[in-house]
Amino acid sequence: MIGRVVALAILLLAGFVASARAQTAPLDREELTRYARAYVALDAARQAFHERIARIHDDAGLARARAELDAELAQIYTEHAITSERYGEITLLISQDAAVRGAFEELVSQLRSTAE
Repeated sequence: MIGRVVALAILLLAGFVASARAQTAPLDREELTRYARAYVALDAARQAFHERIARIHDDAGLARARAELDAELAQIYTEHAITSERYGEITLLISQDAAVRGAFEELVSQLRSTAE
């Protein structure tokens, strides 16, 4: 009985993953580049946030800093013409596809080297 439940759970999970992959829109170089630019900007915003909250010692200040970060992240998504949902889809694709991950890492490396 337990074996059947486990087998059914595995089949359902496999179907869900296949369905999720099928629903993800194809990724072209332009969108990957926008994603990489957003990734670099989001990473910088999060690093600055962590540096900022290290100096804050009250709940109100932490809440204000978090609200400011949320606004900044929303602005980054808008500036790079990508939704947070699509950003998550591309993140998943990068984690699953070595070729896409390689192209992404190359783009990020180029973006960071030109920013220095």
